[in-house]
Amino acid sequence: MWYHNGVRSATPHTSSLRAALCLRFAFCILHCGTAAAQTPAPAVIAVDVQQEGEPVSDPLVLSLVQTRPGSPLSMADVRETITHLISLTRYEDVQVFEEPAAGGVRLRYVLMPVHEVDRIEFRGMLGIPEDALRRAVVERFGVAPPASRADEVARSLQTVYRERGYVAPTITPRIEITHKPDRSSMVLDINAGPRAMIGSIQVDADDPADRAALANTGIGQGKPYDAAQVDEQLQKYQTSLRGRGFYEARATHAVEFVNGGASVRVTIDRGPHVSVAFEGDPVPEAERERLVPIRAEASADEDLLEDSSRAIEDYFHARGYRDAMAAYTRDAATPGELTVRFTVMRGPRYLVDAVDISGNTAIAAADLTPIVRIKAGDPFVQGTLDAVVSGIRGLYRARGFTRVMVMPTVAIVVTEDRPPPADDRHVQVAIEITEGPRTLVGAVDLSGNMVLSSAELRASFATVPGKPYSEVDVASDRDRVELEYRNRGYESVVVDPRVMLAEGGTRANVQFAVSEGQQVIVDHVIIIGNRRTSTATIQRELTLRSGEPLGYAARIESQQRLSALGLFRRVNITELTHESESRRDVLVQVEEAPPTTVSYGGGLEGGTRLRPTGPGGAAEEHFELAPRGSFEITRSNLWGKNRSIDLFTRASLKSRDVVITDTGVRLVEPGPGSGYGFNEYRVLATYREPKLFNTPADILLTGILDQAIRSSFNFRTREVRGEVGAHLTRRSSVAGRYSFQHTKLFDQRFTPEEEPLIDRVFPQVRLSKFSNSAIRDTRDDLLDPSKGLFLALNSDVSGRAIGSEVGFIKTFAQAFEYYRLPVRRRIILAVAERIGLAHGLPRTVQTVDEDGTVVSQTVQDLPASERFFAGGDTTVRGFSLDRLGTTETVDPKTGFPKGGNGEVVLNVELRIDAPKGLTGVTFLDAGNIFPNASDLTLTDLRPAAGFGVHYRSPVGPIRVELGFNLQPRELVPGVLERRTVLHISLGQAF
Repeated sequence: MWYHNGVRSATPHTSSLRAALCLRFAFCILHCGTAAAQTPAPAVIAVDVQQEGEPVSDPLVLSLVQTRPGSPLSMADVRETITHLISLTRYEDVQVFEEPAAGGVRLRYVLMPVHEVDRIEFRGMLGIPEDALRRAVVERFGVAPPASRADEVARSLQTVYRERGYVAPTITPRIEITHKPDRSSMVLDINAGPRAMIGSIQVDADDPADRAALANTGIGQGKPYDAAQVDEQLQKYQTSLRGRGFYEARATHAVEFVNGGASVRVTIDRGPHVSVAFEGDPVPEAERERLVPIRAEASADEDLLEDSSRAIEDYFHARGYRDAMAAYTRDAATPGELTVRFTVMRGPRYLVDAVDISGNTAIAAADLTPIVRIKAGDPFVQGTLDAVVSGIRGLYRARGFTRVMVMPTVAIVVTEDRPPPADDRHVQVAIEITEGPRTLVGAVDLSGNMVLSSAELRASFATVPGKPYSEVDVASDRDRVELEYRNRGYESVVVDPRVMLAEGGTRANVQFAVSEGQQVIVDHVIIIGNRRTSTATIQRELTLRSGEPLGYAARIESQQRLSALGLFRRVNITELTHESESRRDVLVQVEEAPPTTVSYGGGLEGGTRLRPTGPGGAAEEHFELAPRGSFEITRSNLWGKNRSIDLFTRASLKSRDVVITDTGVRLVEPGPGSGYGFNEYRVLATYREPKLFNTPADILLTGILDQAIRSSFNFRTREVRGEVGAHLTRRSSVAGRYSFQHTKLFDQRFTPEEEPLIDRVFPQVRLSKFSNSAIRDTRDDLLDPSKGLFLALNSDVSGRAIGSEVGFIKTFAQAFEYYRLPVRRRIILAVAERIGLAHGLPRTVQTVDEDGTVVSQTVQDLPASERFFAGGDTTVRGFSLDRLGTTETVDPKTGFPKGGNGEVVLNVELRIDAPKGLTGVTFLDAGNIFPNASDLTLTDLRPAAGFGVHYRSPVGPIRVELGFNLQPRELVPGVLERRTVLHISLGQAF
C-alpha cells in the first residue's frame, strides 16, 4: 500500500493542503476504521526516509517525522508528517509506502525534492544584449522564476524581441536539473531571426511644426526599428510641448510589420495651449504655483483643478477668511487655447476679539489653557475652534464627566468704531461647558478568567475604584487583558467590558467578561531559507520553543531579534495549522542578505591649525582645508554564525611639516608651501563574536594603525585591543577592554627646556592598560537627535605591572542632553558637559645632563598621546584645534599647547530648522585645560560664543560655524589670542 501528497507549491497553503490530504487519505481512514473494529492497528517496526534513492540524514527532516518505531500505525501521524515535510517547501511530493514486516509494518517516506531555479542561461543567436534580456526577465519574474513559469518567460521575451524589431524569434525554454544541491537552470535557446528596418513613417499632426520637428528626433527610414527608442524620442518632444504650455500634449506611435519591414505611424496631438488666470481677490504670486500646480503636474484635468480650488479656499480659511470661495471655469472660446480661470472671493477677514469659556467649575481655566489655542487678535479659523472643542470634551471625559457637553458660539462684534461692512470683522468666541455629573469608578470585577487570577489582571489596570471613570482607560485595560492572554497562547480570547451606571450616573461599575478560548502550543519550529547561516544561530534568537505557548509577544520578539542580527533581508514568521486545534507549527522563513558590504565616502574638513611659521618656530594660526576619504568592507555571517570581520580605513590629505621615510623623520621647511600628503590616516581591523559562550556579551578584537597630526606634535600608534561588552537594557550597555599599544611621537613643537620630561624620556612609549565604560543612550537619532540623553563614563588604568612603561589613572565623563522646544518650528536645545581627570603614577628615570652627568629624576606626567587637549570644532569653538589652555599648559615661548591632566568643557547650543535642509545654529561654549586634576576649577573657564549654518546631507549634518573668543589672553607674552575661528566639518559638535 502507498500514499502520497501531490501538492506542488513553493509556499505551503494550509487550507488547500489539508483538503488535499483529506481526499488522499479518505480511503485509508475508511480502511483503518473498518479494521479497527476487528483488529488493533499494526505496530511500526521501522521508518525509512529516502530522497532520490538515498537515506536522508538531515536532523530537521527527521525531527518532523511523527511516526515512531514501536508505536501503533496512525494515519493521523502520517498526515502530520506529510504536512510538516511539505511545509519545508523543499519537496514537491511526499510518497509513503507501507511494507509488511515481522511483528508489524515498515514505513518508507520517499521525498521528491523541489529543484529551484537558481540561474537563467541565454543561448543561441540572441540579437539583443544578454543583460537587456536578463533585466527584462528579472523585472517581471524576479531573479529566479519558478520552473513552472518557463513558458511564460519565453512568451514575455517574444514581446521584448518584437518591440526591438525581431518579428519572428524562436525561443525554446527547458529546465536542466542538477543534484546535490537540488537546483536547476532555466535555459532559453534563442534564435532572434532577422530584424525589421523602418520602411515608412507617417505622421498624423495638425500643426506643420510637429511634422517638421519629427525629423530632428532620430527616427528615420532605413534604421532598425526599436519601440523603446521611438517612444523615448517622442517622450522628449512631448515634454518640450508641455514645457511650452501644451499640458495635454500626447505623442504616441503604432507599428505594422509588412514584408519584413516596419511601417511606423506617429500621432501627435498638442491639445490646447493652457494658461491660468486669477480674477477677483488677489492670490499672492509666491503661492500660485503651489496652490495651482498645473505646470508642475503638466496636467489640467478636472481632479487637479478641483484640488486646486480646495487648496485656494483652505489657504484663505487658515488666514481668517472663513467665507472664502474659489470657483474655476475652463474657457476654450479661442481655438487652440484653454484658459483655466479661478475666481476668488475671499470675503471679509474674521479676527478673534475675545475668547470666553464658561461653565467650567470642576476643571480650572489654567488646565484648559494648553488646549485653547485661540487668543485675541488671531485670525478666526473654524477648524481650530473645532479642535479646541474636541480637546475640551476629551479632557472632561478623561476625568470622568461622561455626559459633558461643549457648545461653541461665534458672534460678530458690532460697534460704532468697527461697523460690519469694514474689511475686517471681529468675532466673539464663546465656549459653554455643561459638565454634568462626574462619574467615579465603583467596583471592578472580572468573570470567566480561569488561567489568570483577577488579582494578576487587575495589577496593571488603569480603571480602579474611586478613580474618575474614563472610556479610554477601560479600552486600554481590555487591550491589556487580551494581550496578557495572547502572550500565553490564547489567540481566540475575547474580553467584553460592561459598564453599569448607578447612583444617578455618578458611579460606574465595570465588569470585564473574559472568554479565554483554547491555548495554542508550539508543536515544531521549522526554519527554512538559511543557506549560509547555521540553524543554531537562528534558534538561539527565537523565543518561540516547541512545547511552549504560541505567544504574541514571543513571536514579535523573535522577529525583531532575527532582524537585528543584520544577516537577513527579510524575516517572516507564520503559523501552520495542525491536525490538532491546540497545536501549531511555526514556520520561520528567512532571506539572507549578501555577506559582504562595501561603503566609502569623502568629504572636506576645514579649521584653524597651529603651524611653526612664526619667528623662531613660534606658533601661528592658519586656516586649512583638508580633503578626506574613507573606505570600509565588512564580511558577516562567518562560518554560519553571526560573526563578522570589518576593515575600515580613513585618510586625510593635509599639509605636512615632516616627511616620513624609511630611515626616520626629516623636518622640512615649515610654511604654507610645505605641500600635501596622506600623513594622517587610520586603519581598523575588527573581529566581532556576538553572544560569547551563549551569554549576552559580545567580544571584539581590534587592530589599529593610526597616524595623526596634533598642534604640538604628530604621533603614530600601533595597537591591539580586546573588548567585551553587553547591553544591560535596550538603552544601557557596559564594556571592559584591554589594549596594548606602541606610540611614537615626532615633530614635537616644544622648546627643549619646555618639553615635558616624560616626552623626552619616552618619545616611543609602550602602554598596556585596562579600561571600562558604561553608556546610557536614549537619543532618538544618532546623527541629528531632537530629544534624549547620552551619558558615558570611561576609565583607564595603566601600570608597569601589566607591561606598560609608564602608569596612570584616567577618567573621562560626558553627558549630552537634547530638548525640543514647545514651538511650531523645530528648535532643539542641546547641552553638553564633559570632564576629564587623570593622574600619573610616579616612576624614576635616569637622564644625562649637559656635562654628561647621569641624573635620576621622577616623572609623574601622562604621555603626550594620553593628555587632555581642547579647542576646535567639537569642544570650545572660539579656539583653534588644541589651542585652549592656561599659561601652565602652553609653551610660553612657541605658544604650542602641552596638554594637561584636567579638562572641563561645557556647551549650550540652539539648532533652529530652516527651509531646504538648512539649520541655523547659535552656541555658547566654555572650558579649559588644567595641568593637574587637583587644579581643576569652574572659575577659570574660557568662554566662547558663535553661530553657524548646518546642512542636513544624507551622510549627516555639514557644519560651517564661526566661533568668537570672548576673553582673549596673552598666553605667550606680546601675542594676543585670535578673536575669531572658522570651522567646517561633518557631524554635530556633540
